Amino acid sequence: MAIVKTKVGLLGCGGIVGGHRQGFDAVSDVCEVVAVAEPRAERHAFITDAFGPGVQIVSDYRDVLAMAEIEGVDIVLPHDLHMPATVAAAEAGKHVLVEKVMARNVWECDRMIDACEGCGVSLTVCHDRRYNSQWAALKEVVETGALGEIFFWKLDHNQDVLPPPGHWIRTYDGIGGGAIMSCLTHQIDALRWYGGEVASVSCMTKVIPERMEGEFLGIMNARMASGALAELSINWWTQSRSGPHALWYEMVQACGTLGEAYYQHGKGTFVRLHDVVDDAVRARFGDAALTGFVEVPNDGKSGHVGCIAEWVKALRGEPTEIRTSGRVCRGTVEVAEAAYLSDREKREIALPIESGPWIDRSDAEQIRKQFEADQSGPEQWNGGKL
Repeated sequence: MAIVKTKVGLLGCGGIVGGHRQGFDAVSDVCEVVAVAEPRAERHAFITDAFGPGVQIVSDYRDVLAMAEIEGVDIVLPHDLHMPATVAAAEAGKHVLVEKVMARNVWECDRMIDACEGCGVSLTVCHDRRYNSQWAALKEVVETGALGEIFFWKLDHNQDVLPPPGHWIRTYDGIGGGAIMSCLTHQIDALRWYGGEVASVSCMTKVIPERMEGEFLGIMNARMASGALAELSINWWTQSRSGPHALWYEMVQACGTLGEAYYQHGKGTFVRLHDVVDDAVRARFGDAALTGFVEVPNDGKSGHVGCIAEWVKALRGEPTEIRTSGRVCRGTVEVAEAAYLSDREKREIALPIESGPWIDRSDAEQIRKQFEADQSGPEQWNGGKL
């Protein structure tokens, strides 16, 4: 008996769609992308090559949402469109997978959660690191208790990101701030996954408007609810990944009272034990871990492949392990939003925070001018909740 394939649609076809394509290729026996919304004609040849000559290409994502045979949509749009596209998808009865970052602030996340829950559809965020086998290997080390009480985390993200003029990534409103909201959210989400919730943050950023409207560089310190301290950084102006002696693209380090472990992109996941108090830990990592770092094996599965596989299982009503629901990933956006608040107010910010509707920069300027002309307004202009 032939398998009835689950039909899904793709809203948008940006650069990250290559990772999503690998995910759908891996489940092509049970799922097919039947429609893609992409207004840019120059992307249509790629779409046909990626998803087959039978894929429908439309310019408006609402046309995909109107297709009755589609059960779920994968949203790969600029960040400012995540919320309206998700709400529209929910109202159309489509389950949602949305590329990280979930949205530009917590207020938008809450609108997405409410819409999906109210319409009885699921909301999954493609925070792919939680499904990546090497990142999961570090999670396994932490959960064995082999490191004892973890007191320090360090997470780095290095890229050279310079989109062409006019690209949405260069815009503050399109990306939701800058590099922190766009990609340090990988590290923030992983930190929450590994080490629990964040209690407070402090942050500094660097902006060069000619490069992009938001920050290209961000440094964040966090105090965890567990009592551990964390240091996170993102640099979008480094070519450290190029060449045979390159620095890392991403790195995660965990230091504890009984040992330490790290993941480094392109190298693997490693653990070293300073002391062993558990026979199961000794059996799992071996005595060699007492004298040096040993590699933690994994199956090499990429995060997008893992995430999309779990999402498709959920669409098909099969047992699944969704690690990145909208409610889970909301907290990642909240930490990033708190970091921006810290940078603006030059102080440590405790979580949770209050959040309001996103105010576009042009609108914020109008509000500021109105405040200056209105003596009955608040005593201090704070720039709104951007």
